[in-house]
Amino acid sequence: MASNKKKEILLRAYFGFMFICILGVSIIGRAFYIQSVQGVYYRSLADSLTIFPKKVMAERGNIYSEDGRLLATTLPTFDIRIDFKTTYTHPEVFKENIDSLSILLAGMFKDKSKEQYKNELITERHKKNRYYLLKRNISFNQLAEMKQWPMFREGQYKSGMLSTQNDKRLMPFGLLAKRTIGFTNTDGRKVGLEGQYDEPLRGAQGEVMVQKIAGGVTIPLDSKEGIAPQTGKDIYTTIDIELQDVAEDALFRSLQHHQAEHGCVVLMEVKTGKIKAIANLGLTKDSSYTENFNYAVGEATEPGSTFKLATAASVMEDGLANSNTLIDVGNGEAKFYSLTIKDHEAPETPKLTLKRSIEVSSNVAMAKLAFQSYSSAPEKFYKHLESFGFTKPINIELPGAGNPILADPKKWSGVSVAYIAHGYEIQLTPLHILQFYNAIANNGVMVKPYIVDKVKEYNKTVDSTRTTVVNEKICSEQTDKELRAILEGVVENGTAMNLKTDYLHVAGKTGTAVIAQGNQGYKKRIYQASFCGYFPAENPQYSMIVVINSPGTNGYYGNVVAGSIFKEVADKVYSLSLDMHQAVNHNLTAENNIPSIQKANAGDLSSIYKFFGVKVNGAVSGWATANVNDKGVSLSENEIANGVVPDVTGMTMKDAIYMLESMGMKVNISGMGSVRQQSIEPGTKIIKGNTITIQLS
Repeated sequence: MASNKKKEILLRAYFGFMFICILGVSIIGRAFYIQSVQGVYYRSLADSLTIFPKKVMAERGNIYSEDGRLLATTLPTFDIRIDFKTTYTHPEVFKENIDSLSILLAGMFKDKSKEQYKNELITERHKKNRYYLLKRNISFNQLAEMKQWPMFREGQYKSGMLSTQNDKRLMPFGLLAKRTIGFTNTDGRKVGLEGQYDEPLRGAQGEVMVQKIAGGVTIPLDSKEGIAPQTGKDIYTTIDIELQDVAEDALFRSLQHHQAEHGCVVLMEVKTGKIKAIANLGLTKDSSYTENFNYAVGEATEPGSTFKLATAASVMEDGLANSNTLIDVGNGEAKFYSLTIKDHEAPETPKLTLKRSIEVSSNVAMAKLAFQSYSSAPEKFYKHLESFGFTKPINIELPGAGNPILADPKKWSGVSVAYIAHGYEIQLTPLHILQFYNAIANNGVMVKPYIVDKVKEYNKTVDSTRTTVVNEKICSEQTDKELRAILEGVVENGTAMNLKTDYLHVAGKTGTAVIAQGNQGYKKRIYQASFCGYFPAENPQYSMIVVINSPGTNGYYGNVVAGSIFKEVADKVYSLSLDMHQAVNHNLTAENNIPSIQKANAGDLSSIYKFFGVKVNGAVSGWATANVNDKGVSLSENEIANGVVPDVTGMTMKDAIYMLESMGMKVNISGMGSVRQQSIEPGTKIIKGNTITIQLS
């Protein structure tokens, strides 16, 4: 019995041992099979989970002014990282170059010493950090230099150096035309040209292979499977940088002077519709002004008196009146049912011609004329306004075009015709008014405003904008001729006489409207000042509109608030456009009116007088004073003492501003021309930040 039991136990032990041996051999065989036969499959599966393609953004295209100057461009910056695990494959590269590399890093960035850099690099290598951030946001030139340094010049697989590109959008001219240039937010909000042309500017994405390492970090791999990104297209605008700068500067100073809420300026070529300058500034919470909205394109408000020209055009086209038609304005008040319309001032006479009515901007005259003409047939009035472009948005190459508001004539009340006639019960954007006035200047041909001239790809034009005629004839030649004479009369004898000059003839119309404030209506008396016109009046080349919303101080009438901006921009255009100038007599002498410029830079004075053929005596530099005598002009040094207020009388506005602001003073301006008076006496000690007011002649 005992012997049998022993044999049974041994048999079980043998079977158990054999089973374990067989199991072990099976495991070893299976492992060998997986490693040698299926290894390729499983390794590729692992790679597919850690190595994958990643999208690479293309370099964004540039935006240019008309003359090719950069308005917006992309500046690449780079982050430099090191994969220290790679350095263990070639330890000699790290050991031989660590000292030289540390010296170069300390020399370029000057934020750490050589020893600090060396200790940090050695420490991170011991940690086998696979994605150590060495430097962030370095320039392309710095990157190119670093790639030639010891260790880094050995390439990615010996040095572990990795670079990733970050694109930063820059506007070389700062805030100039900021809202027009625009931006595209990460949340998808598109503004300005950056938004409207986002797709062509963005280009085509590329692809690069990356590997995911510890911590979910991805590192780029040197792979032939990558796809190079395609650079975005370039946008060339119609903007003239010099005129844009003048428009924004004039608008900014006027908004400050009148403490207005916001405003805009648009300058356009009459024949083509090219927008040469478009400025928009609004008041922020911190009481500064910035381009926070494109008011010229997107804000529709009641235009007020600038709309009266459309009423005149309508009645003239229907043969119901002409420039000499007399309108009974009585004492400057007229009642339409239960509502009364008033003029700002008592009329010169009880009856005014249509021409004189617009020159003095009579609300009563235009309301009466329109009421008599269209109260029984309002649809005729509406059709004219429709042909003038006042019923549809103007979709130029900027998002957010404002919708005009003009009700169907079937919904008009008994007083609608009278109110629409002088610019109420209708809402239009500044661009609508400008497009209409531009058509009057363009012999009745209405062209669409535009701001993008062409699109280029690798310096080859792939798209261009041509002048688009919206309406071949908004009125007859006779009507257009009369309307132009009326607009010239506004400046010569009417509400805009402050814009009258001997050298540049301007035609246009002032506007002073009370703007409704939602449910509160007109209770708050919020004003909007505007001026729209063109120049030169005899041969229009440019049209322009200026709109200032809610001026708080120093007046609110269109001729003062908006007209002064119009004049400043028009003067700048005139100074840059020699074809507008009359022929100049280059042989002036002291006896026949040498141009008088009292004080300026000596070089500028010499150039100006020599241009007129006048002999200049005296060799001075810096600021100089010009004295006219029988022998020509003598220049003497205009000594400017440090720390005291200089005498700027006789200087041009720009020279005076430059001199005073460079000395730390703030400058307020009143009037136009050269400096006639200054509020702080010359020789007074300067207190930086003090404000000086200069009165121009």
